[in-house]
Amino acid sequence: MADSVWYPSVEDVLSIHDDILSEYPQTGRGVQGRGDIEFALQYIDGGTFGTAPETIHEKAFHLLRLLVANHPFVDANKRTALNTTVVFYFLNGYRFEYDAGVRSLLKQFGVDQAEVDESETLAYLQSHTAEIDLPGEIEAWRGDLVQYGLDELTGGSSDPND
Repeated sequence: MADSVWYPSVEDVLSIHDDILSEYPQTGRGVQGRGDIEFALQYIDGGTFGTAPETIHEKAFHLLRLLVANHPFVDANKRTALNTTVVFYFLNGYRFEYDAGVRSLLKQFGVDQAEVDESETLAYLQSHTAEIDLPGEIEAWRGDLVQYGLDELTGGSSDPND
């Protein structure tokens, strides 16, 4: 893992949530508690009351836990928490390849977070992540990223004079 940690912003989480809403239009819309998102992000960065998550996996655990348990959105809290955690891991040099077991974990966070065994969950997270070469991954996507940037600048037109 890199010496510095990338943390999502509230806007990043809202953007991830919006992407989910666009993919699942039947999902209820709305933010119930922006402060809950802010708290989750502040907690994984600096903790509270003298305690803070230290490892990338502890941070991911609390990111999942807080975004699900605090229910900041009308709907899609578990999907938003999971997708935000995948992005969090990726931008910190890890690939999180979860399996069907993550569903029961997310459900537990939503029903009674106190019943979630932190040690077991950390073991799950560790066993489902692998370090990646982030600069290499970005280089592999370079052409797509450049094309995306050009499309954004030109509105998708291949003629830059349009």
